This record gives sequence, structure tokens and C-alpha cells, in this order.
Amino acid sequence: MAGELVSRILRSKTNLTDQEIEAMKDPEGWRLIYSLNPVKVQRPKKETICFTGFSPQTKESLHGTAAERGLHVVESVTTTLTYLCYGNNAGPVKMKKAKEINSILMTEDEFMEFIHTGVIPG
Repeated sequence: MAGELVSRILRSKTNLTDQEIEAMKDPEGWRLIYSLNPVKVQRPKKETICFTGFSPQTKESLHGTAAERGLHVVESVTTTLTYLCYGNNAGPVKMKKAKEINSILMTEDEFMEFIHTGVIPG
């Protein structure tokens, strides 16, 4: 007979009847419980890009270009930021933070080259 903990877990995680659960021994119950936990699949890291220091029109155009190429556009610098594309009016705080977290910094021209060739500036 399955113990109380095994029985509770099986009732909440499976469609087994009370009779089926009561007929199980603990080792069999635990094997079933552990088989219910899906294996975590590593998702490919989504490349993120932030644009700073551009006019609203230029920024909107750059956002569209980046999104078309599969980049996830974000508005702030976080620890997961892959690229920071900066213009003439780039804020020093964003620039400093991006450097600290080892994001790849690029100008608009370098970004366009990256989009067309896949070559990361550096």
C-alpha cells in the first residue's frame, strides 16, 4: 500500500482511482511520480537588442528591422541584453550598464552591417 505522501501526490497529479493508488507500493508510486516531471529542455537564448540615442522615427525603423531578423527588442538594459545599438544622443547610464554586463555595443551603421552580413562588430 502506498504511503500517505505518495497517495496525496498521486491523487493530485494523476487520474488514478483510489483503488489503483491503494494497490501500489511506495517504490512503484515514487517511480510514477518522478516520471510525471517533464525533462526540462534548454530553450535557445533569444537575442535581445536595445536602441538608445535615436530620434523616434529612426528608433521605430530600427525596431522593425531588428524584429524582422528575429531579434527581441527591449527598452532597457538588463542582464540578459545581447546588443545595445547607440546613436548620437545615447544615455551614459545605458552605455555604462551595457558595458558592465558585457553586451555587444554597436553604432547604427554596425547594426545594419550585422543585419546584412551576420558579422558581429568587434
